[in-house]
Amino acid sequence: MSAIVHHTLDFEVPLALSPARAIDFVRDVRQSLAHALFLRDLRVSGGTPLVVEATLPINAALFGQRDVPFRSALTPTPTGARLEGVEIEPVGPGWALVSGEAMVRAAPSGSLVRYDFSITVHVELPVDGRWGGRALTRMIEYAAATVLARVTSAFPEAIARAAREAEGVTSALAVTGAAGP
Repeated sequence: MSAIVHHTLDFEVPLALSPARAIDFVRDVRQSLAHALFLRDLRVSGGTPLVVEATLPINAALFGQRDVPFRSALTPTPTGARLEGVEIEPVGPGWALVSGEAMVRAAPSGSLVRYDFSITVHVELPVDGRWGGRALTRMIEYAAATVLARVTSAFPEAIARAAREAEGVTSALAVTGAAGP
């Protein structure tokens, strides 16, 4: 039997980067997710689209620690990037389907990035379909949804921290470039 937990996450992050630099930032997964400590084993490979793989740790008291892997394809868009979840065969207790989009628009002080994500976690449960098993499944689904919401709530701050670092690098380059020979 499996439990399926769906979670959406939408947020905006103001950046002091120009829109063109902000688009580069959201397309650079290693840079933009550098502080996403809730992701384990982040890997980026391939060309176009890039393949993004990682593991989401889901820890709920009712069923313990579950590390659920995901694989997504990252495709550039005119205003940022789109992430399309890819179904995978799990090696362990489950897997996740992670999709979303990052859209950049100009703002008075640089740019504004809107992130829209959809995360669906599939976790295999060692329970049967009888009444007691169904009640336990509902409890586990609720616990997993709560944990997933808590984990993803750290995402906006992780992006903001990575963006501040990117802004610092851009500022340092501008100062260095301005000095010239």
